[in-house]
Amino acid sequence: MKTPENPHAGSTTAPARAPRGTLSRGAIVDLATKIMDKDGVEAVTVRRLAKELGVRPMALYTYFRSKDDILGAVYSDLLSRLELPDSPEAGLAGVREVVHAYFHLLIEHSALIRLNIANDISNAGDLKVSEAIYALLLQAGLERKDAVGVAAALMRFTLGSASLYPARHNWDADADYWSRVKESLRTLPAERYPALRSFGDDLPEFTQEQVFAYGVDAILDRFEG
Repeated sequence: MKTPENPHAGSTTAPARAPRGTLSRGAIVDLATKIMDKDGVEAVTVRRLAKELGVRPMALYTYFRSKDDILGAVYSDLLSRLELPDSPEAGLAGVREVVHAYFHLLIEHSALIRLNIANDISNAGDLKVSEAIYALLLQAGLERKDAVGVAAALMRFTLGSASLYPARHNWDADADYWSRVKESLRTLPAERYPALRSFGDDLPEFTQEQVFAYGVDAILDRFEG
């Protein structure tokens, strides 16, 4: 069972009170987002938030029951910033728009990936995005089973691609990266790795954005037209 952090543990002097009226739910969420982006999810604690906001830890419990509630609010707030199609008439083009926007949000706020995995379907942010995707898929004519399968595949692919992005996006700025990959492939034993070795002379190049778009198209193209 998750319990609120003890606001008094290890405390010797109370921080000065913030000016009356300066503490709000939005101020807490904004600061928690900045800390999460800079130092990760673990760095978001009631004690640190209170210290940086200039209030006693107990003041935060007026707005949130626990750290988990704060992180849930951060997650919902960031997802609410996604620009979704105005109408389900956008169909599969609208689905592409949503998942690309979601991908960019995840790579901008990489800790969101962990929060997504920890959250359940009752989160308001998830419900908003899911409603948009399912409405678009159904309007595009997909059967209900296909809509569920496609939505699940897209979300998993988007989360996976965003998870890999921090470790691989530097490849895009490295002018020699693909040349080194090709050279490495050409050194493979032909008798053991004939298919891989063949790409040493003709290897298509992808940026991280391009490979993401390719994967989304691979999932959706069979339902076009």
